[in-house]
Amino acid sequence: MFQITDIYWQRVNLHIVFDKSLKGYNIYLVSDIIGVKKFLKLKSNNNELVINITNTPEGQMLTKGKWKLVIDKEEINTFKEYLKIFDKLKNNVLVKDDLLSILDDKSRIFKYRGGAYAYIVNFSMDIENNFYIYTNFMVENRKWKRFSTFRESGRFVGKLKILFKKLYVFLINFYYYISKIFSIFHNKKNVLFLTTNSDKLTGNLKILYDSIKKSECNKLVHSKDNYSSKNKNIFIRIVNYLRSIFLISISDVIIIDNYVSLLTHLYITKNTKIIQLWHAGVGFKAVGYARFGIEGSPHPYVSGHRKYNYVIVDNENLIDVYKEVFAIKESAFKAYGMPRLDGYLNKETINKVTHKLYKINKNFENKKVILFSPTYRGSGSETAFYDCSLLNQQKIYEFCKKNNFIFIIKMHPFIKDKININEEYKDIIIDYSNLEINDLIYVSDIMITDYSSCAYEFSLFNRPLIFYRFDKSLYEYLRPMHTIESFTKKQYEVKTFDELMDVLEKNKDVNIKERFNNLKKVENNNSCGKIKKLFLEK
Repeated sequence: MFQITDIYWQRVNLHIVFDKSLKGYNIYLVSDIIGVKKFLKLKSNNNELVINITNTPEGQMLTKGKWKLVIDKEEINTFKEYLKIFDKLKNNVLVKDDLLSILDDKSRIFKYRGGAYAYIVNFSMDIENNFYIYTNFMVENRKWKRFSTFRESGRFVGKLKILFKKLYVFLINFYYYISKIFSIFHNKKNVLFLTTNSDKLTGNLKILYDSIKKSECNKLVHSKDNYSSKNKNIFIRIVNYLRSIFLISISDVIIIDNYVSLLTHLYITKNTKIIQLWHAGVGFKAVGYARFGIEGSPHPYVSGHRKYNYVIVDNENLIDVYKEVFAIKESAFKAYGMPRLDGYLNKETINKVTHKLYKINKNFENKKVILFSPTYRGSGSETAFYDCSLLNQQKIYEFCKKNNFIFIIKMHPFIKDKININEEYKDIIIDYSNLEINDLIYVSDIMITDYSSCAYEFSLFNRPLIFYRFDKSLYEYLRPMHTIESFTKKQYEVKTFDELMDVLEKNKDVNIKERFNNLKKVENNNSCGKIKKLFLEK
């Protein structure tokens, strides 16, 4: 294992410094971008690698590519030979933590031909801890306001894909405007509750939906299963997709709580209002335009985020955070609070929910509860995962058995793979990912999370909260934080499983009484009432 301790430039020479000598090792750059397999063998000097980007061992520029740096004692001469030992070379090169935080600053832009063209070199780590060097040739976009994606695609296949996409966008919008005709046939406002992240309404959407009386408007619902890829019948998926567009077209108000890609491609008419409730209460990790320039970055101009008429935030202190996320004018933000926290601390509500959970599992009442609720890893809903092998089930079981605990696992809704719990531990370690996180919080004595905003709701009860961040440096590099230091200065953080168990076993003081103090939710804030006035009385 080699660790990069420094990266610096001398003119066109890229210097990569390692924590130990490279003597006796072979160094390679391997790229497999856009199906073109490239392989370069390099030379090193002690613990430093120097790459002349204009004059590689092939006697030419370091061409366009996503280059993986490989170091191994084995002699490799072809791309085919490299593939044979690919798995062994995973995580072969790491980046030192303090360098990882400034890795983007090491990038270079080389302009030529009067600045109309540029060659760029930048560096990154992926979720699997692989280090990459990206190289690319860029051309000036002189019609930047129109952002001509067709011109910017250099390959014929790329241009063809863009033509098909433009045709697709034209057709769905043509269908949208034809369907709009049917909107004249309703005498009350049509309010659409739209989610593409769950098969049912949850959280803020469900609470707001339940608060609206039948006499106030027509309530429409669209959920993920309408055109989910889980449905293998392509005909049914197309029909459901068209149904989704139809519901959007006849709606006067569209209420969402996450990013909805379909809204990006539809030219929504001005008389339709879009209200974003956003599911996260605090805004720990960067999303939307706060990730601009990072993997998963939205388009500079064409994004569903820019179409919101209103964004509901929990507290005025969060307006600046979400202005960065959604990139819309400040007047669109309303600090009305989160609907799901209306009456959340109401004793009657707590008693009702806890008794419901007691019926599901009597141990909720008889034992102390540890709630393990991390966020997902991966770039989004299609790639979401969490490595549960990081939890030593035997140690958790022994601790819980000894101390009269049960260990509840609540995974992020994006994670679809079922957790493999050893049969002999299932009476104490239980997966309740199908239950609502806010319900489980009521019966939990300790929460273990990482970057999930559920920490905010849990903090309202002033109970022990532990942040288990085993991949802190890499995660915060891939998903930069905006509020984590501002609102959780006294957080209790552990980075290894052994540290986590040490906290639990020694009963260390991890109380969170003062955390999120400047964002404390006022009980019975009547969020739902304020939001309804926003669209029902206009």
